[in-house]
Amino acid sequence: MALASRLRAAWRFAALLLVVGQRGPAAWAQQPASGRRPILITVDDLPIAAGSVHPEPDDRAAITRGLLAALQKHRIQAVGLVAWGKVSRPGDRELLTQWLRAGHELGNHSHSHLDYTHTPAETYVADVERGRAALAELLFADGKTLRFFRYPFLCEGDTESKLDTMRAYLERTGQRNLPVSIDNQDWSFEEPWVKAAAAGDGAALEEITQDYVAALRIAVRHHESRGDHLAGRTLPQILLLHAGAVGAAHWDSLFTWLERTGHRFASADEVLADSVFARPCRYVGDFGCGLWDRLAHQRGEIQARAEVETLLRQQAAAWSRGDLDAFCAVYAPDALFLSPSGTTRGRQAVLERYRARYPGKEAMGALTLELLELRTASGTEFTLLGDAVPSRIHGASAAARWTLSYPDRPTASGLTLLVLHRRDDGWEIVQDSSM
Repeated sequence: MALASRLRAAWRFAALLLVVGQRGPAAWAQQPASGRRPILITVDDLPIAAGSVHPEPDDRAAITRGLLAALQKHRIQAVGLVAWGKVSRPGDRELLTQWLRAGHELGNHSHSHLDYTHTPAETYVADVERGRAALAELLFADGKTLRFFRYPFLCEGDTESKLDTMRAYLERTGQRNLPVSIDNQDWSFEEPWVKAAAAGDGAALEEITQDYVAALRIAVRHHESRGDHLAGRTLPQILLLHAGAVGAAHWDSLFTWLERTGHRFASADEVLADSVFARPCRYVGDFGCGLWDRLAHQRGEIQARAEVETLLRQQAAAWSRGDLDAFCAVYAPDALFLSPSGTTRGRQAVLERYRARYPGKEAMGALTLELLELRTASGTEFTLLGDAVPSRIHGASAAARWTLSYPDRPTASGLTLLVLHRRDDGWEIVQDSSM
């Protein structure tokens, strides 16, 4: 409850920023004349999210009827993601059947809704397969097949190895990862809504309603703007929602607003046919995030590598023409240089060290620097809305091979490990360990 209260306070502040800023709600109401933006509605944690606050079968059935009614009213063909471990109470299988009979598609959301970051890969894959097998059996009885999987918490792997393990499993079992482009925290309203409704607190329900609607509108606006800026065009979107009582009460209003602001509800096949969803993204992180943040981070890594490669080429060129001042200009004022002979602290001291060891251009030779590996340094930030997103890339470590060629002596070669920090006008070397 405390978390939800903090989030609602943040959402109110974010809504105020949108109203008073340069891009208030009116600026978002119109889509380009080329057409209405396709949007796919997806629903996580079927049969019912936050099942512990909805233990009664009649309550779960009423929520399902409300969700399906809102979808039907707006002629939406949704994809529901089933966490099979939540299929635990009498009537739950029938609730899933109702989604199928209403024309919606069901996908796999694992069995136990584990966090991949904190779960060994073998355990995680086994749990996902357990969910897949159970759901596939239900779908087979209805003449349907399972196509989609969505990662719980949107966590696709905190290491390259775990990322590859799950991707190999999904390919082997014919499941396609169903990404999210509009991430949000709609789930956080469920428990406060249920408690206020049980207490008959009309004022609290009205406040939660306003915050819920505002939060989703802000999420839609933010992620659509981010994606469109990234691609340079109007992108289709995939909205994440959760199956709960607050949604049953307010999806109709949400969908009406989406229609009014230039959206068109589309199928999974139509939306996923867009090339933006075919691009492989190897984002690795402790927390999950929406697709546009993943792609933006990947673009940042590509840019960082290109910039560091340029820096190394410029350093090599400066060295080869005998310009030690230019070569050392990229070192930080307090840079640390490590070599088998000891340590040197500071840009000026590094420059003097090189001048003493290489008194002229002839002694310096021609330098080449081959980048062997670049690892960028970034972390996770939490937005005002409570979403986890990758931070900007603020540093990098570069493993490289150096080679000095001379016309009259043998070539010398070795390895170096550089630690770089990003600054406003480029990169600087803060640590250099050469051998």
